Amino acid sequence: MLQSKSEIEEWHKAADPWGYESNPDDARRKLILLSELPVRKYDSVLDIGCGQGFVTRDLPGKSILGVDVSKEAIQFANRYATERINFRAGDLFHLDLVLDRSSFDLVLITGVLYPQYIGDAHTLIYEIVDRLLADNGVLVSVHVNEWYKARFPYLVLKEHSYGYRQYHHRLEVYTK
Repeated sequence: MLQSKSEIEEWHKAADPWGYESNPDDARRKLILLSELPVRKYDSVLDIGCGQGFVTRDLPGKSILGVDVSKEAIQFANRYATERINFRAGDLFHLDLVLDRSSFDLVLITGVLYPQYIGDAHTLIYEIVDRLLADNGVLVSVHVNEWYKARFPYLVLKEHSYGYRQYHHRLEVYTK
């Protein structure tokens, strides 16, 4: 069953509703994610499902854009906005309406590819991500393994599975 936008907005009316800022599992999760990024220069970075900016604010890159479906989440994320980091509200299926560029060197998609958010739209997600990811770009997908069914059709550079809260996280690093 798809989660409604109003439910998502209600959830994000509170600062840090997932408790990321105070949970050691989330600090570890972010450290793992950042350490698994290929070391290279990223001119343009897109964080799809950025929430309130917990990971986005520490991503490498010259120009970083965090996008989340929740306008409430983006209001909190804007605390971390800088000259190089920006946030916008927009949904995954209509990113073209909020993006000011057509491709990105690094695309991060975290905690979004679950049935309650995308239904059975995996094929459409592949097409959307493919349009956004620059040639030779890096895609990082991080999700709770028990809820995650998508696998992207790119070369896998790294895979990392680790305990996260009561689940197992799967981190995949791809290149196009």
